Amino acid sequence: MHATYTWSVISSNGERPGLHNQAELAYRRLRERLVGGHYHPGDRLAESALCADLEMSRTPVREALRRLQSDGLVVSTGRGVVVNSLSDDEIRHAMQLQGALDTLAARLAASAQRDGLLTPAQLEGLREAARQVERSAGAADARGAWRANLDFHMMLGRLSGNPLLVDALDRVWARFAIISLANISRRTTLLPARHDAIVTAIADGDPERAAEAAAAHVHEAERAHRARSGT
Repeated sequence: MHATYTWSVISSNGERPGLHNQAELAYRRLRERLVGGHYHPGDRLAESALCADLEMSRTPVREALRRLQSDGLVVSTGRGVVVNSLSDDEIRHAMQLQGALDTLAARLAASAQRDGLLTPAQLEGLREAARQVERSAGAADARGAWRANLDFHMMLGRLSGNPLLVDALDRVWARFAIISLANISRRTTLLPARHDAIVTAIADGDPERAAEAAAAHVHEAERAHRARSGT
């Protein structure tokens, strides 16, 4: 069984949240719901409803919404705060950045394997994450395939050993998570992502081949997006 990637919502110090911690907790809970598909692009996030749902006052909820707006996940409009969508250009930009990060992550992970820094359990976790994508796609489980794909790419980032890269991947995935999940949920057929070449190159400790496989995977995803969007 592979580890599922989650956005943590629990305070690390275990203390009872004060005003500042309440705002952080509100931010993390709302962010996880946004990237997890609880809301859809264009949904209005009524402040009063959020306060009731989170059992918090308006102050921490407002602060959380301001941070989410800075993240690009929500936007303030004439009818209030709504869940953000992305234009085709914004999706293309996000995919370009994610591709560059994935390529670097694959190269670093393969270098770590070559240098004896990865454990067999870590490699098996990556293999299992890749298998889960294919199982979910084969079962026409759109949400499961999306989640498994996220797990794979975030695990790839962690195997790079670079925490800044992991943070950057987290941010870029969050930016287009909402729209990508909405799109995949409307598709009648699912094609499994081909991660095998990336995993094999990393297991072989071959940084160049791993980077090439990751880049090829991203280019395939970009072509599929252009075909779906007609751009």
